[in-house]
Amino acid sequence: MRRSWIIFLLVLVISVQLVVLSSFHDVEVDGFVNGNSVIGVAKWNYVQGSIHVTVTPMGPVELVFSDGSSLNISSQYSFTIQLPRTGDVIGNGAISGPLALSQEEPLNLTLAQNVGSVSNYVNSIRQSEGISQIPIDLTVVAIYGEAEVVASGFGIGL
Repeated sequence: MRRSWIIFLLVLVISVQLVVLSSFHDVEVDGFVNGNSVIGVAKWNYVQGSIHVTVTPMGPVELVFSDGSSLNISSQYSFTIQLPRTGDVIGNGAISGPLALSQEEPLNLTLAQNVGSVSNYVNSIRQSEGISQIPIDLTVVAIYGEAEVVASGFGIGL
Protein backbone atom coordinates (compact mmCIF):
# COMPACT_ATOMS: atom_id res chain seq x y z
CA MET A 1 0.00 0.00 0.00
CA ARG A 2 2.77 2.40 0.94
CA ARG A 3 4.62 1.68 -2.31
CA SER A 4 1.56 2.58 -4.40
CA TRP A 5 1.26 5.93 -2.58
CA ILE A 6 4.91 6.72 -3.28
CA ILE A 7 4.44 5.88 -6.97
CA PHE A 8 1.27 7.98 -7.07
CA LEU A 9 3.07 10.95 -5.50
CA LEU A 10 5.99 10.64 -7.93
CA VAL A 11 3.64 10.57 -10.91
CA LEU A 12 1.77 13.58 -9.51
CA VAL A 13 4.98 15.59 -8.98
CA ILE A 14 6.23 14.79 -12.50
CA SER A 15 2.86 15.75 -14.00
CA VAL A 16 2.83 19.10 -12.18
CA GLN A 17 6.39 19.81 -13.33
CA LEU A 18 5.45 19.09 -16.95
CA VAL A 19 2.45 21.43 -16.78
CA VAL A 20 4.46 24.24 -15.21
CA LEU A 21 7.43 23.89 -17.55
CA SER A 22 5.23 23.79 -20.66
CA SER A 23 3.66 27.09 -19.55
CA PHE A 24 6.87 29.05 -20.25
CA HIS A 25 7.54 30.14 -23.84
CA ASP A 26 10.57 32.06 -25.05
CA VAL A 27 11.07 33.89 -28.35
CA GLU A 28 14.05 35.52 -30.03
CA VAL A 29 14.78 37.33 -33.27
CA ASP A 30 17.70 39.40 -34.54
CA GLY A 31 18.94 40.89 -37.77
CA PHE A 32 19.79 43.97 -39.79
CA VAL A 33 16.91 46.07 -41.06
CA ASN A 34 16.68 48.92 -43.54
CA GLY A 35 13.89 50.99 -44.98
CA ASN A 36 10.55 50.61 -43.23
CA SER A 37 10.67 47.60 -40.94
CA VAL A 38 8.47 46.15 -38.19
CA ILE A 39 8.97 44.24 -34.98
CA GLY A 40 5.74 42.31 -34.50
CA VAL A 41 4.59 40.49 -31.38
CA ALA A 42 1.47 38.32 -31.27
CA LYS A 43 0.12 36.36 -28.32
CA TRP A 44 -3.04 34.63 -27.18
CA ASN A 45 -4.84 36.86 -24.67
CA TYR A 46 -4.23 34.49 -21.73
CA VAL A 47 -0.43 34.86 -22.07
CA GLN A 48 1.53 37.38 -20.03
CA GLY A 49 5.09 38.26 -20.95
CA SER A 50 7.84 40.68 -21.76
CA ILE A 51 10.03 41.39 -24.81
CA HIS A 52 13.38 43.19 -24.49
CA VAL A 53 14.52 45.01 -27.67
CA THR A 54 17.89 46.58 -28.46
CA VAL A 55 18.23 48.73 -31.58
CA THR A 56 21.70 49.78 -32.77
CA PRO A 57 21.30 52.36 -35.55
CA MET A 58 23.66 52.60 -38.52
CA GLY A 59 22.50 56.19 -39.10
CA PRO A 60 19.41 58.17 -38.09
CA VAL A 61 16.57 55.86 -37.04
CA GLU A 62 13.02 56.61 -35.97
CA LEU A 63 11.06 54.18 -33.77
CA VAL A 64 7.26 54.39 -33.74
CA PHE A 65 5.50 52.47 -30.97
CA SER A 66 2.02 50.94 -30.93
CA ASP A 67 0.63 53.86 -28.92
CA GLY A 68 1.69 56.29 -31.68
CA SER A 69 4.62 57.81 -29.82
CA SER A 70 7.91 58.08 -31.70
CA LEU A 71 11.58 58.45 -30.87
CA ASN A 72 14.55 59.43 -33.04
CA ILE A 73 17.74 57.63 -32.03
CA SER A 74 21.35 57.91 -33.14
CA SER A 75 22.96 55.54 -30.64
CA GLN A 76 22.09 52.16 -29.19
CA TYR A 77 18.67 52.16 -27.52
CA SER A 78 16.98 49.44 -25.49
CA PHE A 79 13.39 49.13 -24.34
CA THR A 80 10.99 46.55 -22.98
CA ILE A 81 7.54 45.73 -24.32
CA GLN A 82 5.27 44.57 -21.50
CA LEU A 83 2.63 42.08 -22.60
CA PRO A 84 -0.13 41.93 -20.00
CA ARG A 85 -2.67 39.15 -19.77
CA THR A 86 -5.81 40.59 -21.37
CA GLY A 87 -8.27 37.72 -21.13
CA ASP A 88 -8.98 34.15 -20.19
CA VAL A 89 -9.95 32.68 -23.54
CA ILE A 90 -7.61 29.90 -24.50
CA GLY A 91 -7.18 29.97 -28.26
CA ASN A 92 -8.61 26.96 -29.99
CA GLY A 93 -6.68 25.95 -33.08
CA ALA A 94 -3.99 27.97 -34.78
CA ILE A 95 -3.40 30.93 -37.07
CA SER A 96 -0.75 31.10 -39.76
CA GLY A 97 1.25 33.88 -41.35
CA PRO A 98 4.22 35.92 -40.21
CA LEU A 99 2.98 35.81 -36.61
CA ALA A 100 1.73 32.23 -36.36
CA LEU A 101 0.14 31.12 -33.09
CA SER A 102 -0.95 27.73 -31.81
CA GLN A 103 -1.46 25.96 -28.49
CA GLU A 104 2.21 24.91 -28.61
CA GLU A 105 3.35 28.42 -29.60
CA PRO A 106 1.10 30.95 -27.81
CA LEU A 107 3.65 33.78 -28.23
CA ASN A 108 5.44 34.79 -31.44
CA LEU A 109 7.91 37.47 -32.45
CA THR A 110 8.95 38.53 -35.94
CA LEU A 111 11.22 41.08 -37.57
CA ALA A 112 9.91 42.09 -41.00
CA GLN A 113 12.37 44.06 -43.09
CA ASN A 114 11.64 46.69 -45.75
CA VAL A 115 7.85 46.27 -45.68
CA GLY A 116 7.03 49.40 -47.71
CA SER A 117 4.05 50.97 -45.95
CA VAL A 118 4.07 49.95 -42.28
CA SER A 119 0.35 50.63 -41.82
CA ASN A 120 -0.53 48.51 -44.89
CA TYR A 121 1.69 45.71 -43.60
CA VAL A 122 0.08 45.75 -40.14
CA ASN A 123 -3.42 45.92 -41.65
CA SER A 124 -2.65 42.96 -43.90
CA ILE A 125 -1.61 40.92 -40.85
CA ARG A 126 -4.82 41.84 -39.04
CA GLN A 127 -7.00 40.99 -42.04
CA SER A 128 -5.24 37.81 -43.15
CA GLU A 129 -5.22 36.34 -39.67
CA GLY A 130 -8.78 37.33 -38.84
CA ILE A 131 -7.38 38.78 -35.64
CA SER A 132 -10.50 40.77 -34.87
CA GLN A 133 -12.43 37.51 -34.28
CA ILE A 134 -9.66 35.67 -32.42
CA PRO A 135 -8.62 36.36 -28.80
CA ILE A 136 -5.07 37.51 -29.57
CA ASP A 137 -3.10 40.68 -28.96
CA LEU A 138 -0.87 42.24 -31.61
CA THR A 139 1.89 44.75 -30.76
CA VAL A 140 4.10 46.40 -33.37
CA VAL A 141 7.08 48.75 -33.35
CA ALA A 142 7.99 50.41 -36.65
CA ILE A 143 11.64 51.06 -37.42
CA TYR A 144 12.43 53.67 -40.07
CA GLY A 145 16.09 53.55 -41.10
CA GLU A 146 19.00 51.13 -41.03
CA ALA A 147 19.80 49.31 -37.78
CA GLU A 148 20.75 46.08 -36.09
CA VAL A 149 17.88 44.73 -34.00
CA VAL A 150 17.97 42.10 -31.26
CA ALA A 151 14.73 41.14 -29.53
CA SER A 152 14.06 38.35 -27.06
CA GLY A 153 11.54 37.62 -24.40
CA PHE A 154 9.24 35.16 -22.75
CA GLY A 155 5.61 34.53 -22.03
CA ILE A 156 3.78 32.58 -19.39
CA GLY A 157 0.45 31.02 -20.22
CA LEU A 158 -1.27 29.68 -17.13
